[in-house]
Order: sequence, then C-alpha cells, then structure tokens
Amino acid sequence: MLYPKTAEQERYVTLATELARKFDARAAEHDATGDFPLANYDDARAVHLPSLIIPTEFGGWGAGLLDSLMTVEALAVGDGSTALCLTMHFQTMGSAAESRKWSPALFERICREAVVDGALINSIATEPELGSPSRGGLPKTTAAPAYTDGQTSGDPAFWVVNGLKSWATMIPALDYMIIPAALQDGSGEVGRFVISTKTPDGGELEIMNNFNAMGMRCTASHDIKLKNIRVPHENITGRSAGEAARGPGVNAWFMLLISATYVGVSLAAHRAAIRYAQERVPTALGRPIATVEGIQRRLGQAELLLRQARIMLYQAADMWDRFPERRGDMVATIATAKFTATNNAIQAVDHCMRVAGGASMMKTLPLERYYRDVRGGLNHPMNDDMALVTLGKMAIAALSAENTD
Repeated sequence: MLYPKTAEQERYVTLATELARKFDARAAEHDATGDFPLANYDDARAVHLPSLIIPTEFGGWGAGLLDSLMTVEALAVGDGSTALCLTMHFQTMGSAAESRKWSPALFERICREAVVDGALINSIATEPELGSPSRGGLPKTTAAPAYTDGQTSGDPAFWVVNGLKSWATMIPALDYMIIPAALQDGSGEVGRFVISTKTPDGGELEIMNNFNAMGMRCTASHDIKLKNIRVPHENITGRSAGEAARGPGVNAWFMLLISATYVGVSLAAHRAAIRYAQERVPTALGRPIATVEGIQRRLGQAELLLRQARIMLYQAADMWDRFPERRGDMVATIATAKFTATNNAIQAVDHCMRVAGGASMMKTLPLERYYRDVRGGLNHPMNDDMALVTLGKMAIAALSAENTD
C-alpha cells in the first residue's frame, strides 16, 4: 500500500493510531460489560478529532473522504465500536460539508461547536416499524408546526417532534442528532431536524438503554423516544417527499467510511493471528506454527482479502475526492467497494480464526470479539442484496442503451 500519500494523511493516521492504542487497552472490558467507553470520546475530543472533517474556514482540518477513510480504518484497529461511532459523526458532517445543503448559519454553528467543544452529531433515521429508511417509506416520527404571536401560516416558529427511533448509535456522547420526521403541515414531506440531545427548548429525550448485541456491543445503539421536543424552524437541514424519492445515488461518505471501519477490525484480527502464530510453539512441533506452510497460507489468504478490500476502498474514495463532477457515475464503484470490503473483512477474520484454532474461541484472545464485530458490516446500507440488484439493473440498462444507439 502506497498510503498515506501526503503529510496531512500521515498526521491523521498517526493520531488515529495513537488513539487506537488507548482504545484497545479498554476494548475487552467494555465488550464484556457492554458499557459505553466514554473515556475514548474524552481522548478523541482532547486531540480535537471531531474537527477532522470540518472545513478549514470554520477552524477545522478540512479532511476529504480518502483522508477520513484512512483515519477511521486506523481507529478501528483499536476498537471497532468506537471507530463506528466516530464514523457516524465524520460521515454526517463530511457529506454536509461537501453538499452544503444545510442553511449556512446552521452549518457554521454546528461546525464551530465541533471545533471548539468537540461536539458530535449523528443522523438517527431508523425506526422499529419503518426499518432502514434506505428501503423507503414515511417515518412514524412526526413534526407538528407551532406558531407564535397569532401567526397561522408561513414558516412556523418551531416544530414539535414526537416519535421513536432505533439504532441511535453513540447516543451517550452525542451533542446533536439529525431526526427525520413526517411533517404535519399537509405537505406529505419528511423534514430532517438537527436536535440537541440536551433539548434546551423543552420536551424530553428518553434513552431506552436496550441495546444488547452480539457484536459492536459498545456503540450504545439504543432506542430513543422523543416527546414534545421543540425544534426551531431554522434547524431543518432539508425536506423532501421521503427517503425513497432521493433516486439512485449513493452516500459515499457513509458507505466507504463504514466499510473502512470493518476492514480496520479485520486488520486487527490479522495482526493478532500473526502474533499468535509467532508465539505458539506446540511441543510436537518444536517451533512456532508461523513456520508451517498451512498457517502461512491462511495468513496469506487473509492478507490477499484485505489488500483487495483496501485497494478498492482507497481507489473509490480517491476518485470521489478527485472527480467531483463524475460522482453521479460512481454508484457502481461505491456499491462494489462496500460489498467487497465488508465481505472480504469477514472472510479474512475467518482465516485468522482458523490459524488459532480452538484458542480463537476463547476470550483470552481478541479474535472472537473481532469475529463478532466484523459481521456488522453486512447490515449497513447498501446491503449485499440491494447492491447486487443495483449492479444487475445497471448492467441491463447499460447494454440496453448500447443496443439503442
């Protein structure tokens, strides 16, 4: 790998690697209890990591997608749960900085708070009945307009939001959340609201504390209830006919950074398997199992899978950064990179488990945790089924277009 390629990338990866060492020292204990590792976020804020993707005009570091991808990957080597949580902040603000679709005042305010206070934000869109919003449908969470001073039309002064959301990742450390809600103004549209977790304008945010998962156990992805939360009208980032109406585009920031997180977990597993193979000396063999060709082959298969995944992710992110005018043509590239990276990461960890044999099942080694964590990559949009259908439809359309020329 010829990365990092720039001094800035080297700085980001070095910083992330130092943080990862601290995260790794706490990871096993937090995984066992499922407790949220608040100290990790204190460490991240202490080195101003939330500034990574904030534009330089607001005091941030101005990292692009490739820069952020390498940073996330390095963080995940230390702790997948923490890296996944921070990824949510990076992808939310990174894509917002790229599109500039928020109101300038709202965007600047959140950016400056990220730089000065280390404020963290995540988009929380999933609902128990709706499922993933990437599949379409209107949320049951609602936002009712509220007027003041006798006003009955035009933009309301604020909106009153009520609803239940699931997978509220990183909720104990969040300062802001973006909540999609069905607007109760007759438009039939969905609004996306930036809401403070402190709810200073009234209402109640209830964290259900019900997340108990097989892997990524320390992401605190609890359900949350929003009860009569008053949100100023200027806190709307946008409104549309619904998630299903957004068309065939992809969220490259989300899909690529998520994938890099799981590749980072797999890299950690590969390193753990190599260390185990170097240290394990069976009495019947009399030398480390790392000298056995079968073990070398397993490690080589994992290395091959990881190289494939990383090359594809890095290339996709680099293309996204370098050719903004061609992003509309990169749907297949992003989908392919996500599919390949997440599946390769799982297969690589499996080879690492086979290197250690029965010892890989024991909590004395971190391999079983990596094995549980890495499987989460399959469940993030775009999932495997949707990716394959999308690629198939695009291939059919491309050939049909050729035949009509």
